[in-house]
Amino acid sequence: MEATEARGGDSPVQITYQDFLRTGPGTLAGRYLRRFWQPVYPSDQLPTGRAKPIKIMSEDFTLYRGESGQAHLVAFRCAHRGTQLSTGWVEGDELRCFYHGWKYSGDGQCTEQPAEPEQFCNRIKIRSYPVRDYLGLIFAYLGEGEAPSFPRLVDFEETEHPCAVSYAVWESNYFTQLDNAVDPTHTSIAHWHFNRPLPERIDVEENECGLQIRASGPGLKANPSYVHMPNAHEWGGPPRGGKSVWSYARGWRVPVDDFHHARFGIETVAGSREEAEERWSQRAGASEVPFEVAAAVLAGTMGPQDLDVELYPGPSMTNIQDHIALAGLGSIADHPPVERLGRADVGVVFIRRLWEHELRALAGGQPLKEWRRPERLWKEVEAAARG
Repeated sequence: MEATEARGGDSPVQITYQDFLRTGPGTLAGRYLRRFWQPVYPSDQLPTGRAKPIKIMSEDFTLYRGESGQAHLVAFRCAHRGTQLSTGWVEGDELRCFYHGWKYSGDGQCTEQPAEPEQFCNRIKIRSYPVRDYLGLIFAYLGEGEAPSFPRLVDFEETEHPCAVSYAVWESNYFTQLDNAVDPTHTSIAHWHFNRPLPERIDVEENECGLQIRASGPGLKANPSYVHMPNAHEWGGPPRGGKSVWSYARGWRVPVDDFHHARFGIETVAGSREEAEERWSQRAGASEVPFEVAAAVLAGTMGPQDLDVELYPGPSMTNIQDHIALAGLGSIADHPPVERLGRADVGVVFIRRLWEHELRALAGGQPLKEWRRPERLWKEVEAAARG
């Protein structure tokens, strides 16, 4: 995309594709993403009484779960001598530093300084962040000021069974995955095992949550998928094989740093528990990402014709193929590579324009759009499909 100009203070600000990719503190995309609740860790991987170091958008944090079961997110380092807080002990719902025993509550307030004859805890407070356990993921608000209201996903709540949760860290920038999500033609070519015809028509339109994409043509059902601003992707599928069940899924692409992103996913089945359990048993282990296979194709020691769908069923094959394509784009210094976009790239052009508009407004101190997901999105889609 070409650079565009926005007014920020007394000097113009150039908005380029590179501004989408860099999300560290103070960057435009980083400031924008921090205005939204983001998933930061799978709930079941944070046991009670344990602390974990995590990195989100090139910032380090300490995530711990108190003995009450409540998750807390605080600064990465102790205010005393700066050691890593996640190496310490969880006591109740507080965290004690490994080095000299300073202790902090979940809101970052220092509550104890064992070696100090005259403690000055009331003057010591580290940064803390709002968190929420929801649908198997831990979400956090990392921005300035009061957190916005938490965005519930009612469709995923109103089922007879829990969501299936997935989590993996990929060696690619998060925005390349967003570009990929709005590109339905790659599904027919890169994901050849689906035997999916190329779409003859791709319709993209802005809506209240971001954008909606429909790919249609002979042999294709025009089921929509959505990109929810700023960095979530949602898609669904109608019944197949005589089943009455619909499935729908949501993924978040959260930057770890400028070279890696965390893929958080939830999937549910809008049917009976038996139908859900059958689907999960078929997909058991299939969401693992065999990165070494993608690396072998990138290194030329394997060819794409050597990929065996029997060895890597379902999502595993899809993930291998996506990783080959995204890692093949090179480092973020190369993004975007020399591009020759065509009509089939309408989704890519569209999402970049949405982001460009928002970052330009942010840089210029202008109001940002309030994106809202319909409360029962997939129930609406299913009802429309059933006529």
